[in-house]
Amino acid sequence: MELQKSGWLFPKWRFFVSKTQYFELSNREYQQAREARLVNIGSHRGRTLWWTDSGFFWADPDLSDEEVELLAWDRGQRQEAKLDRLRKIRARGKDITEARRRAIPGEIRAFVWQRDDGRCVQCGSEDDLQFDHVIPVAKGGGNAVDNIQILCGDCNRQKSDSIV
Repeated sequence: MELQKSGWLFPKWRFFVSKTQYFELSNREYQQAREARLVNIGSHRGRTLWWTDSGFFWADPDLSDEEVELLAWDRGQRQEAKLDRLRKIRARGKDITEARRRAIPGEIRAFVWQRDDGRCVQCGSEDDLQFDHVIPVAKGGGNAVDNIQILCGDCNRQKSDSIV
């Protein structure tokens, strides 16, 4: 998105969403928006453009101000966590592509599914099943058959990144 100031006596601030379509704010509206935490700039193609204290944010038009603010805050938190993770990877001298988690190979997933009888190994549930690393990848665990188990979502969240 491009921001452009136009006019001379009565400046207008334009927020371009395409080459020919834009939202326009008067200088007074622009100054008010800069002081506010959350401003609805306008709608385009079924989405609403919001100006938040952390930047611009597109959202569904039926969301409340509070919901948009929460989503924008969440996006900022996730972005900051991702940047922290990338800084740590770079500080260790690893190539980022090398540091990404490798998917569990299909043959290992099939073996573990059969071995664990398609059920959570802790509670026996057959719902919301997930492949879990007994020793988390973050703590040195790999994709070996003896390090993979099936847990339901609840048991997996309870375990978190601990070693059971």
